[in-house]
Amino acid sequence: MNARLKVFALLEAQGVPASEADNLVAGAVAGAQCQVVELGGMAPASRGSLFADGWDDGVAAMSEALVGIAEREWSAARRPVGRGR
Repeated sequence: MNARLKVFALLEAQGVPASEADNLVAGAVAGAQCQVVELGGMAPASRGSLFADGWDDGVAAMSEALVGIAEREWSAARRPVGRGR
C-alpha cells in the first residue's frame, strides 16, 4: 500500500470524508512546498557557487513538483463523489 492510500485509509477510519481528506492532503503538500521554498539561497557558502546554483535549482524543481501534487489533490477534491481516484 502506498503512503497516499494509507493516509486516506487512516483518515477514513476516523470518519473523515474523502473530499475533506483530499483537501487535507493538498494543504499538507502546500505547506511542505512553502518550507522547501525557504531553503532557496541557503546552500552552505563553503561549498562554492556551483554547489549553490545546484542547490537552488533543486529547490526550484522540488517546489514545482510539490505545487503540481497539491494542484492534483485539490482538483481531486473538487470531483463529484464516485469519479476519479
